[in-house]
Amino acid sequence: MSVLKIGGSTLENLQPAFFNSLHNKIHQGEKVVIVHGGGPEINKKLKEKGLPIQKKDGIRITSEEALSCVKTALMDEANNKLVDRLQQEGIQAVGLSGSENTLIQCEFLDQEKYGFVGKVINVNIVLLEELLIAGKVPVIASLGVTENGEEVNINADTVAGEAAAALSAESVCFVTDISGVQIEGKKADQLSVTELKQGIVDGHIYGGMIPKVEATVNCLNLNIKEVLIADQTLTGTRCYKEVLVT
Repeated sequence: MSVLKIGGSTLENLQPAFFNSLHNKIHQGEKVVIVHGGGPEINKKLKEKGLPIQKKDGIRITSEEALSCVKTALMDEANNKLVDRLQQEGIQAVGLSGSENTLIQCEFLDQEKYGFVGKVINVNIVLLEELLIAGKVPVIASLGVTENGEEVNINADTVAGEAAAALSAESVCFVTDISGVQIEGKKADQLSVTELKQGIVDGHIYGGMIPKVEATVNCLNLNIKEVLIADQTLTGTRCYKEVLVT
């Protein structure tokens, strides 16, 4: 089983190569869960409402007003479009909001600092497993719900890792616009956690790749066997956690 995380910018430009690769996985009997974000669409909705676009430590500050924009962008736009496209490509997909059916249960990450942003405490794998057994591909929008029923925004990378850990998935694949992690101008076929961290220190990994690498390390720390940072062919850099020999 694998979890694919598709970022908002990649979502807007999905190519035939992605659907071909996904078909191949499914035809080989692999169960697949997709998690997506929707950054560009969220930013567009916020601008339309005259609301500020604010991030702190890579996390989107989400006021109650902003949350309404986030929900519309993720479910009415990103999720619906992706599910429709998958179905057009012959893939049986089911759109899900993490905030419905207590799919992703959260507590507030730090309400004073980030507003309506959640920290995942549980993933309802029963619902996901039922869909997977039925041969469906769950497509999850990165929203959650608190014990008190309050909807929250969640970082999509976090959702992918937590869902994969809960499902005991073999791998997580971060689908990006580039073919993998570049080190000194060359794509690395595989990198350990130590090498990933050193790449940031040395300045070889920089800009928008840093949050992806940090999310990768977090996934590996959740005991997911491997993480891929890949392009739409679903091939790229394989990242792994070193085995400690005692």
